[in-house]
Amino acid sequence: MKIRIRRILLPVLFCLAVACLIELPMAGTTIFGDEAVLWDTLFRAIAAVPVLYHFYREDTVFRGDAKWGLKTAVAVLVSGAAASVILGRIITYAGIPGYDAAATSLLTGRLWLQLLVLLCASPLLEEFFFRGVLYMRLKELIPSVPAGLVSAALFGLYHGNPGQGLYAFIMGLFLAFSMEKTRTVKAPVLFHFAANAAALLLPAS
Repeated sequence: MKIRIRRILLPVLFCLAVACLIELPMAGTTIFGDEAVLWDTLFRAIAAVPVLYHFYREDTVFRGDAKWGLKTAVAVLVSGAAASVILGRIITYAGIPGYDAAATSLLTGRLWLQLLVLLCASPLLEEFFFRGVLYMRLKELIPSVPAGLVSAALFGLYHGNPGQGLYAFIMGLFLAFSMEKTRTVKAPVLFHFAANAAALLLPAS
Protein backbone atom coordinates (compact mmCIF):
# COMPACT_ATOMS: atom_id res chain seq x y z
CA MET A 1 0.00 0.00 0.00
CA LYS A 2 2.74 2.48 0.96
CA ILE A 3 4.62 1.77 -2.25
CA ARG A 4 1.47 2.38 -4.32
CA ILE A 5 0.80 5.67 -2.55
CA ARG A 6 4.40 6.75 -3.13
CA ARG A 7 4.02 5.88 -6.80
CA ILE A 8 1.09 8.32 -6.98
CA LEU A 9 2.71 11.07 -4.91
CA LEU A 10 6.02 11.09 -6.79
CA PRO A 11 4.69 12.39 -10.15
CA VAL A 12 2.31 14.77 -8.35
CA LEU A 13 5.12 16.34 -6.30
CA PHE A 14 7.38 16.43 -9.34
CA CYS A 15 4.82 18.37 -11.39
CA LEU A 16 4.13 20.75 -8.51
CA ALA A 17 7.86 21.43 -8.22
CA VAL A 18 8.14 22.09 -11.95
CA ALA A 19 5.17 24.48 -11.80
CA CYS A 20 6.72 26.41 -8.90
CA LEU A 21 10.16 26.62 -10.52
CA ILE A 22 8.65 28.03 -13.71
CA GLU A 23 5.74 30.14 -12.48
CA LEU A 24 7.51 31.94 -9.61
CA PRO A 25 10.16 33.54 -11.87
CA MET A 26 7.52 34.34 -14.50
CA ALA A 27 5.37 36.10 -11.90
CA GLY A 28 8.13 38.65 -11.42
CA THR A 29 8.41 39.68 -15.05
CA THR A 30 6.19 41.20 -17.71
CA ILE A 31 8.29 40.29 -20.75
CA PHE A 32 5.81 37.62 -21.87
CA GLY A 33 2.85 40.02 -21.83
CA ASP A 34 -0.49 38.55 -22.90
CA GLU A 35 1.26 35.33 -23.93
CA ALA A 36 2.32 34.46 -20.37
CA VAL A 37 -0.16 31.58 -20.01
CA LEU A 38 1.00 30.04 -23.29
CA TRP A 39 4.70 30.35 -22.45
CA ASP A 40 4.12 28.97 -18.97
CA THR A 41 2.47 25.85 -20.41
CA LEU A 42 5.21 25.43 -23.01
CA PHE A 43 8.02 25.70 -20.45
CA ARG A 44 6.31 23.23 -18.11
CA ALA A 45 5.81 20.76 -20.95
CA ILE A 46 9.48 20.98 -21.97
CA ALA A 47 10.57 20.37 -18.37
CA ALA A 48 8.04 17.73 -17.34
CA VAL A 49 7.08 15.58 -20.34
CA PRO A 50 10.41 13.69 -20.60
CA VAL A 51 10.19 12.66 -16.94
CA LEU A 52 6.48 11.81 -17.18
CA TYR A 53 7.27 9.70 -20.23
CA HIS A 54 9.82 7.82 -18.12
CA PHE A 55 7.15 7.17 -15.45
CA TYR A 56 4.76 6.04 -18.17
CA ARG A 57 7.29 3.61 -19.63
CA GLU A 58 7.96 2.21 -16.16
CA ASP A 59 4.29 1.25 -15.89
CA THR A 60 4.10 -0.65 -19.20
CA VAL A 61 3.81 -4.03 -17.48
CA PHE A 62 0.73 -2.89 -15.54
CA ARG A 63 -1.22 -1.59 -18.55
CA GLY A 64 -1.37 -4.71 -20.69
CA ASP A 65 -1.40 -4.73 -24.48
CA ALA A 66 -2.49 -1.55 -26.24
CA LYS A 67 -5.62 -1.68 -28.38
CA TRP A 68 -4.75 0.80 -31.09
CA GLY A 69 -5.20 1.09 -34.83
CA LEU A 70 -6.36 3.43 -37.58
CA LYS A 71 -10.08 2.97 -36.90
CA THR A 72 -9.58 3.63 -33.20
CA ALA A 73 -7.49 6.73 -33.93
CA VAL A 74 -10.15 8.15 -36.27
CA ALA A 75 -12.90 7.43 -33.72
CA VAL A 76 -10.88 9.19 -31.02
CA LEU A 77 -10.28 12.24 -33.24
CA VAL A 78 -13.95 12.59 -34.15
CA SER A 79 -15.08 12.04 -30.56
CA GLY A 80 -12.64 14.62 -29.19
CA ALA A 81 -13.71 17.30 -31.65
CA ALA A 82 -17.42 16.60 -31.17
CA ALA A 83 -17.18 16.57 -27.38
CA SER A 84 -15.29 19.87 -27.37
CA VAL A 85 -17.78 21.67 -29.62
CA ILE A 86 -20.93 20.35 -27.91
CA LEU A 87 -19.70 20.77 -24.34
CA GLY A 88 -18.20 24.19 -25.02
CA ARG A 89 -21.48 25.49 -26.40
CA ILE A 90 -23.52 24.06 -23.52
CA ILE A 91 -21.28 25.73 -20.93
CA THR A 92 -21.23 29.02 -22.86
CA TYR A 93 -25.01 29.13 -23.25
CA ALA A 94 -25.46 28.16 -19.59
CA GLY A 95 -23.49 31.27 -18.63
CA ILE A 96 -21.14 29.49 -16.23
CA PRO A 97 -18.50 32.08 -15.21
CA GLY A 98 -14.88 31.83 -16.27
CA TYR A 99 -15.12 29.63 -19.35
CA ASP A 100 -14.99 32.32 -22.03
CA ALA A 101 -12.34 34.41 -20.25
CA ALA A 102 -10.02 31.43 -19.81
CA ALA A 103 -10.48 30.37 -23.41
CA THR A 104 -9.73 33.91 -24.60
CA SER A 105 -6.47 34.00 -22.61
CA LEU A 106 -5.28 30.91 -24.48
CA LEU A 107 -6.26 32.36 -27.85
CA THR A 108 -4.26 35.54 -27.26
CA GLY A 109 -0.83 35.69 -28.84
CA ARG A 110 1.02 34.73 -31.97
CA LEU A 111 -0.61 31.98 -34.00
CA TRP A 112 2.47 29.73 -34.09
CA LEU A 113 2.66 29.82 -30.27
CA GLN A 114 -1.06 29.05 -29.90
CA LEU A 115 -0.74 26.08 -32.23
CA LEU A 116 2.42 24.76 -30.55
CA VAL A 117 0.94 24.97 -27.06
CA LEU A 118 -2.68 23.99 -27.68
CA LEU A 119 -2.04 21.22 -30.19
CA CYS A 120 1.22 19.80 -28.85
CA ALA A 121 2.53 20.97 -25.47
CA SER A 122 -0.76 20.99 -23.57
CA PRO A 123 -2.07 17.59 -24.77
CA LEU A 124 1.28 15.92 -24.08
CA LEU A 125 1.82 17.50 -20.66
CA GLU A 126 -1.69 17.02 -19.34
CA GLU A 127 -2.36 13.56 -20.77
CA PHE A 128 0.93 12.00 -19.75
CA PHE A 129 0.33 13.28 -16.21
CA PHE A 130 -3.43 12.95 -15.66
CA ARG A 131 -4.17 9.84 -17.72
CA GLY A 132 -0.90 8.13 -18.62
CA VAL A 133 0.53 8.21 -15.10
CA LEU A 134 -1.95 9.44 -12.46
CA TYR A 135 -5.09 7.60 -13.62
CA MET A 136 -3.26 4.34 -14.22
CA ARG A 137 -1.48 4.50 -10.84
CA LEU A 138 -4.72 5.37 -9.04
CA LYS A 139 -6.10 2.12 -10.45
CA GLU A 140 -3.52 0.26 -8.38
CA LEU A 141 -5.38 1.52 -5.28
CA ILE A 142 -9.01 1.83 -6.38
CA PRO A 143 -11.24 0.51 -9.22
CA SER A 144 -11.26 2.16 -12.63
CA VAL A 145 -14.49 4.17 -12.20
CA PRO A 146 -13.47 6.00 -8.99
CA ALA A 147 -9.96 6.38 -10.41
CA GLY A 148 -11.47 8.06 -13.46
CA LEU A 149 -13.61 10.32 -11.28
CA VAL A 150 -10.65 11.33 -9.10
CA SER A 151 -8.37 12.05 -12.06
CA ALA A 152 -11.15 14.03 -13.78
CA ALA A 153 -11.87 16.02 -10.61
CA LEU A 154 -8.18 16.90 -10.23
CA PHE A 155 -8.09 17.82 -13.92
CA GLY A 156 -11.03 20.16 -13.31
CA LEU A 157 -9.38 21.77 -10.27
CA TYR A 158 -6.18 22.22 -12.27
CA HIS A 159 -8.06 24.47 -14.70
CA GLY A 160 -8.92 26.87 -11.91
CA ASN A 161 -12.39 28.39 -12.45
CA PRO A 162 -16.00 27.09 -12.53
CA GLY A 163 -16.51 27.18 -16.30
CA GLN A 164 -13.18 25.68 -17.32
CA GLY A 165 -13.27 23.36 -14.30
CA LEU A 166 -16.63 21.86 -15.28
CA TYR A 167 -15.52 21.52 -18.91
CA ALA A 168 -12.25 19.86 -17.86
CA PHE A 169 -13.99 17.51 -15.41
CA ILE A 170 -16.40 16.18 -18.04
CA MET A 171 -13.67 15.99 -20.67
CA GLY A 172 -11.50 14.25 -18.09
CA LEU A 173 -14.07 11.47 -17.82
CA PHE A 174 -13.99 10.97 -21.59
CA LEU A 175 -10.19 11.05 -21.57
CA ALA A 176 -9.95 8.47 -18.78
CA PHE A 177 -12.42 6.27 -20.66
CA SER A 178 -10.27 6.47 -23.80
CA MET A 179 -7.20 5.51 -21.77
CA GLU A 180 -9.04 2.61 -20.16
CA LYS A 181 -10.34 1.21 -23.43
CA THR A 182 -7.12 1.49 -25.44
CA ARG A 183 -4.45 1.02 -22.75
CA THR A 184 -2.27 3.64 -24.42
CA VAL A 185 -1.76 7.34 -23.78
CA LYS A 186 -1.98 7.90 -27.54
CA ALA A 187 -5.77 7.90 -27.20
CA PRO A 188 -6.18 10.72 -24.65
CA VAL A 189 -3.41 12.74 -26.32
CA LEU A 190 -5.18 12.48 -29.68
CA PHE A 191 -8.59 13.17 -28.09
CA HIS A 192 -7.16 16.26 -26.36
CA PHE A 193 -5.50 17.40 -29.61
CA ALA A 194 -8.80 17.11 -31.49
CA ALA A 195 -10.71 18.92 -28.74
CA ASN A 196 -8.27 21.84 -28.76
CA ALA A 197 -8.19 21.96 -32.56
CA ALA A 198 -11.98 22.14 -32.63
CA ALA A 199 -11.93 24.93 -30.04
CA LEU A 200 -9.50 26.89 -32.22
CA LEU A 201 -11.47 26.39 -35.42
CA LEU A 202 -14.99 26.57 -33.96
CA PRO A 203 -14.93 28.74 -30.81
CA ALA A 204 -18.05 28.47 -28.70
CA SER A 205 -18.57 32.21 -28.38
